[in-house]
Parts: sequence; C-alpha cells; structure tokens
Amino acid sequence: MADTYTEIYKEMGLKTKKVEADGGYIGGDYCHEYQVETEVGEGVFFETEDGSYCAHEDVAKFQRDSVNGDQEPLPMETIEQPDWVKTMEDNEKHYGLPAKHFLKNVVYKNTTTNEIIIVGIRGDLDVSKTKIEKILNATGQIESADEEDLKKLGTKPGFVHSWGLDARYIGDLSLKSVTNFIGGQKTETTDTKNVNYGRDFECEFLADLAVAYDGAMTEDGTKKLIAKTGVEVGNIFQLGYHYTKMMKGADFIDEDGKGKPYYMGCYGIGLGRTMATIAEIHNDEKGLIWPSCIAPFQVYLAPIGKSDDVFEKAEELYKSLEKSGIETLYDNRRDKKSGP
Repeated sequence: MADTYTEIYKEMGLKTKKVEADGGYIGGDYCHEYQVETEVGEGVFFETEDGSYCAHEDVAKFQRDSVNGDQEPLPMETIEQPDWVKTMEDNEKHYGLPAKHFLKNVVYKNTTTNEIIIVGIRGDLDVSKTKIEKILNATGQIESADEEDLKKLGTKPGFVHSWGLDARYIGDLSLKSVTNFIGGQKTETTDTKNVNYGRDFECEFLADLAVAYDGAMTEDGTKKLIAKTGVEVGNIFQLGYHYTKMMKGADFIDEDGKGKPYYMGCYGIGLGRTMATIAEIHNDEKGLIWPSCIAPFQVYLAPIGKSDDVFEKAEELYKSLEKSGIETLYDNRRDKKSGP
C-alpha cells in the first residue's frame, strides 16, 4: 500500500516523502505521513542525505552528543550567581558557555489527573510534548504548567529544581550525555555546579523526550539529520489489532479452523491539501499548470474568428479528439475574442 501511495502522488506530479509519524488519537503500531517537501510547508521532518531515515519532528530519534566527556565527575558544589541570571540565555552570557552545559527543567501538567510532571533535559534541547504523551500513554492530556501550578509547587519560572519538589520527575536521554552540569538547585543568589545524573539526582526514568535538530546524528551515530519542511498530503496508520482485539466478533476463521482478530490499516489522502500543494508547485507566471491526470480537460479547443470553414474544421477536430478518448473543452462561441 505504501508503494501504491507513492505512485498515486507521482501520477499527480508530486514527489512525496514517506515520513515516520505519530498516530495520535488513532493509535496503532506505527504510521507514516506522506509529505511533499516545500518551503511553504507547515510540517517539519528530518531526513538523512541518502534518504534511509525520514521521520517527523514528533518522533525523530537522534544521538545525544557527549559534553565534557573527557572530564571526571567533580564534587557538586553551591556557587554564587547574580539575581539577573534567570533564563538559559542569561546562563550562557554569565558563564560564557553554550546551553548544552546547563540543566533545564520544563514543567507540564496532566489535565486528567492534575499530576505535575517535571522533564529534565539538556539546556540546548527542546522537549517534545508528543513524545511525553506517548511515553505516558496520555495523548491529548499533557499541557504546559502555568505560574499558578508552579506556585503550588513552591517555585516560579526559572527556579524549578531538578530534584526535591513534589512532582513526577522524568528525564530525557541527554541527562546522561553531560559530565558536570551547571544548574539544578537555583535560588535567587546561588545555583549548583558539577551536577551529575545518577550520582546527584535521578528521575523516574529516562527516555527519548527531545525534539531533534538540524545537524544531529542518527541514533546509531552514522549519518547526519537534515531538517526539512513539507505539507502533509496523506497518511497510513498501521492499526494492527489495536481495535479488533477490543471488539467482540471482529475475527475470522483461519485455515486451521481457529478464530483470529482482523489486522487493520487506515488510509487517507487529503484532497484539499493535495490540490493546494499541486497548485503551489505546478504554476508559472501565467497561472496554474495542472498535471494531466487531474486537469479537468486535456485540450482546450477554441476556433478563432467567425468563418464557417474554421468552425467546421474545429467540429471535425473535436469529434476526433472525443473519439480518441481525449477530454476536450470545446469553446464553440462565435462571439468570443481570442481566449476562454
């Protein structure tokens, strides 16, 4: 079916990418989006130069590069810090170090349970809400915590600790990529340095919770990821037994006479998005150039002038085209000028 999708879009003049994606509410084992790469696209995906890996930013996996890997873990200590240092940019400016050297904590709330979730991550990376929802099996239930939520924790923006608060702590894999972090226990005038995961603090678990970035390496470290933008024009959901195992009677009798659940797939082509993307790509200074398979007509036949001979020849040509199965718009108006 995946190859069929590719051929369908190819016939319509679109070069698509089969992009690993998140199934969201629909669920299932895995899914793919069909993206058309274009600068006006609203979706972001990552692809290797050879095309062997292609994934939406919601699910793209990547390797966390090592920071201070040549150092030994030093004793954690509390250090003085000016009160104006509150954001990651402030930290970079004050310490003269890139963001990857700092601990960052991003706070979320489960809207169903009201549980507060603190995600620990390296300072240069962004948290993927989609990955959090997937790992916690909480699709559509995770949102950013607000200042009132932080107040109830006894903290405020810029001062969230990496351990010690009454919240659920989970962490990105990047927490293990840095030796001697800066940050983690900020106050108005101090913070901590030489903080190391596993020795000084731990989370409930570590997982892939970060958004990939342009230039990151693939999970196995062999190829570079390139960030691209595109328009999603279709998708395939490999539902597997996600629904049929919950349905009574959604099974069949196999060749051995045993009942087995149906294996499902879900397939969609966004007609509106597809037509808009075709229009975006296939045009020139005079307007749209519809690919032949979706053009309303293959030929526009317009006899010019008012001569009966011209119209007779045009009539013959029109009938010949119709007989050949060529869709033709025959403009037989005698009072027209020179175009439709």
